[in-house]
Amino acid sequence: METTHLPTQVSGQRRLVFTAAFIIIFCCSASAAFSVFANTLVQATGATASQVALTLTIYQFFMAAFGIISGRIIDHSSPKKLMYVGGAIFGLGWFLGAFAHSLWFLYFSIGILAGTGNGLLYNPALLTTLKWFPEKRGTISGLLLGAASLGPLVLAKAGAWLCATMGAAGLMPIGATYLVLVWLVGWLMASPETPTTTTAEPAQTGKSPKEMMRSLTFWLLLALFAIACTAGIMLIGSLSAIAQVQLALTPIVVVNTLANFFGRMITGRAVDHLGETKTLFLILCLTIIGLAGLRLATGIALFTVFLIILGASFGGVLVVFPTLTGKTFGAKFSGTNYGIMFFGYAIGALIGPQIATLTMHANAGAHAYYGSYLVAIGVAVVGILIDLYLMHQGIGRHTENGGH
Repeated sequence: METTHLPTQVSGQRRLVFTAAFIIIFCCSASAAFSVFANTLVQATGATASQVALTLTIYQFFMAAFGIISGRIIDHSSPKKLMYVGGAIFGLGWFLGAFAHSLWFLYFSIGILAGTGNGLLYNPALLTTLKWFPEKRGTISGLLLGAASLGPLVLAKAGAWLCATMGAAGLMPIGATYLVLVWLVGWLMASPETPTTTTAEPAQTGKSPKEMMRSLTFWLLLALFAIACTAGIMLIGSLSAIAQVQLALTPIVVVNTLANFFGRMITGRAVDHLGETKTLFLILCLTIIGLAGLRLATGIALFTVFLIILGASFGGVLVVFPTLTGKTFGAKFSGTNYGIMFFGYAIGALIGPQIATLTMHANAGAHAYYGSYLVAIGVAVVGILIDLYLMHQGIGRHTENGGH
């Protein structure tokens, strides 16, 4: 990797952009606060727990859909306006959730509004920042997505306290805080006017979204994204239940969250040194090891060790794909292209928990999730086969200048 000497002004500005993006992405992990309000919202709306839980599916769909729209905007203009519009919609959605006395209003406020706001904020904050750090995109992606790992840890605790003291009204200060934080740093989000490093690849070349979607590589990458997410989400999403059923443990979600955080840090460095597809190969291998170990674990120590392996590997998936999409299809339409690719995550987030529920056998006692482990391992094996093919095709290969 070549040495980059940046003007002091550019170096200082990109640190400010990174700091702003870190705060915005931290706020975008807001869905973690939803789970602690779930029972309160069930009582407020008179709906069932599964109907209330559908709010997050709607949230993720609108996040992915507006991620494409916001990506197209930043491909052609500054992201600053998006930060203000997205911050307002995002904060308002969570704020209005406090007044959700019907299921449809809950779907509208948190599902549609907050999900839309997230889609207008998350991808632009991430992708704009990566433009400022072309020489270490993997590392920066890992650091920013570390914010999304820490967010649930903080927000779940704060949300639990607000829910206990204020009930559903606790969503009002949450929404107001999101809006204020995003607006405070939104003005810092700007695309670089000039390249911050010299690479062999022109800054503004690449395939259009239509050209990308006509290629087999795109569909394989989309499938790989969905598969890599599915394998982790189907078990991580049921973590508390698995720990209690299999080992009669109290929830150990904090262990998984911290493993997720450090996994993203390590993955970012690995991407810059190994390339994306080799890093994905390691992630999927570790996923299989973690799943197999959890299936066989009969004590707290082994369960925790393999949980750390699974949490760290799953955390790395989202770090890889922003840089892999940009490297594979070029920089010119990277915002729109990654917005489309991000649907892979939405697919995994939708079907993963469903597979875990369908393959769980409640009457099997401590072995209730054994079938789920095997299905998740099978999904990860398919992902490895796709990844090996992409590696053979030279996709995501590491190069001397970092491949960007």
